[in-house]
Amino acid sequence: MKLRDLGEFPFLHRLRERLPADPRVLLGVGDDCAAVALPGTTVLTTDAMIEGVHFRREWTTLTMLGAKAFAINASDILAMGGDPTFALLSLGVPQETEVEDLDAFFEGFLRAASDCGAALIGGNMSAAPCLMISVTLLGQTVHGVLARAGARVGDDVYVTGTLGDAALGLRMLQEGRSDAAAEQVKARFLCPTIRFAVSRELAARHLAHAMIDVSDGVLQDLGHLCAASRMGAVIDAPSLPLSESYQTLLGKNQWNTALTGGEDYELLFTAAQDQRETIGQLAQTSHCPITRIGHIVAQAEGLTVRGPDGTPLTVARAGFDHFRQDRK
Repeated sequence: MKLRDLGEFPFLHRLRERLPADPRVLLGVGDDCAAVALPGTTVLTTDAMIEGVHFRREWTTLTMLGAKAFAINASDILAMGGDPTFALLSLGVPQETEVEDLDAFFEGFLRAASDCGAALIGGNMSAAPCLMISVTLLGQTVHGVLARAGARVGDDVYVTGTLGDAALGLRMLQEGRSDAAAEQVKARFLCPTIRFAVSRELAARHLAHAMIDVSDGVLQDLGHLCAASRMGAVIDAPSLPLSESYQTLLGKNQWNTALTGGEDYELLFTAAQDQRETIGQLAQTSHCPITRIGHIVAQAEGLTVRGPDGTPLTVARAGFDHFRQDRK
């Protein structure tokens, strides 16, 4: 059945029946506004995904797309040291969309939200020429807000997971590659992993001085962190964590994509040098690699990437920008 045959309100009625009860939600889907109980400090974020710009339908399933729509917003909340709580979801949907496809999208979105303890409490649907997804996500910070500002001279710079896989996965999708290494990096683009356990421990134990998620490339996002902190930084390129698939596809010493590729959704943070052992233990207990990739310096020294011999490397561009003419 197509959405134009079922209609907006019958679909929303079906959706309401799928939403689990949540004691924090006073009024959810079905009223003009949602009403929720919000103790403590609330952080909010919003992000959009547009067909033909951020994804192609032939590359992914609707279930995976729903999960990613939640994950990329949750990553922002985690980067602030928060726990996701409530989501608002607005969709622009072509009238010819199959109802089963839209059901699959919500299945992925709701499952990802449930995994983080978050609830969908409202939103909007409209007819559109292509699939357009806009999510607003709220989160609660029990241990205070962890911002981009706060890095200090001498801090170590850390990143979770591996870098450059998502951007490389996008390239493999564009090129139609399907070998084992290509499939692994494509999965990183289509199904990002958010670092919930690491974020929670960093916030609860006050280990990080500043943090940001890597959505536009580690070089560009570290630049944002440094600008907010009024600091500079040095990145040691040989220390960048590269997956086996990345090295198979590009080579061990090819760092440009790892530095500038977007949509990794890893956590990038700074911490005092005397926390190295503690952060190493956190990597083990959270089952998530955490790699020291550089250090913070005075603002006047700028942001530098050093090669194996310690000399500065030239990087073509800092990272992803929606409005650059040369973006791919």
